[in-house]
Amino acid sequence: MTLDQIRTLCRIVECGTLQKAAISLHKTQPALSMALKKLEAEYGFQILTRDNYRLTLTEAGKLFYHKAQELLQSASQLNSLGQHLGEGNEAKIRLGYDAICPLSNILSVLKRCQTQFPYTEIELIGESRFGSLDLLKKEKIDLAISPWWPTLYALGDLESLPISHFSIILVAAPQLFPTFKNININDLKQEVHINVEESDLSFDTHDLILLKGCRQWRTKDAYTLKNMLVEGLGWGYIPEFMVEEELKSGQLIKLQPAELEYSISGEIRLIKRQETSLGPVSSMIWNEFS
Repeated sequence: MTLDQIRTLCRIVECGTLQKAAISLHKTQPALSMALKKLEAEYGFQILTRDNYRLTLTEAGKLFYHKAQELLQSASQLNSLGQHLGEGNEAKIRLGYDAICPLSNILSVLKRCQTQFPYTEIELIGESRFGSLDLLKKEKIDLAISPWWPTLYALGDLESLPISHFSIILVAAPQLFPTFKNININDLKQEVHINVEESDLSFDTHDLILLKGCRQWRTKDAYTLKNMLVEGLGWGYIPEFMVEEELKSGQLIKLQPAELEYSISGEIRLIKRQETSLGPVSSMIWNEFS
């Protein structure tokens, strides 16, 4: 069996007659008839009947034809993949993002990437609290989308591109602090401070947003943190975009104690290692964000 024989069979079935199939394939009718006979002889069963001068699939032929269609589709995909890789395009891109970054913007870029480079596999990894930057440093991802602090320049081996801004706010469920408009640090110390576990990076420390003397509960991701806050298990800092609906509905309230930093804002950047050369696909992603 050859792919040419399979293509011939499928075209004969699609066209309904040898004459139309021969015209479509730019071959003679005897050549198509011979190819079909060889295929039937190879497997020992009749694929097409020729009763009443019309070509019709036998029961066995119907099953064989459906599998033949699948084979041609796979062959076409393999050919496209070979051309894609032969042009120097990456087989796979690993992109990490911090939960502080709105996912909708990232997915819009990846949708355009999928359209332009359909055969490159994208692995999208969500992390929290500099987790994507940590993965980049460990060379477990190719690109990271992460909050950016001026202290990161000290790492010295990163190249970054500003793409957006973030805002982190202090929130809690209203039942936790009925008189939240007059809240102070002592009120906060009576309840649990819920936060996300820090990464392995040396500059990441809970001292950035830690109130001394509080009971601490920790979780591994911002989405779990959000649900814990809504349930009134404690108070904590969370990306503002993640709780917009909960703030509107009153499930959560903003806390603004005078003695404590209650909002933090900064840049979001697309980051790569300086020694990494971007291929066509990762370059497209980089340029789409610029």
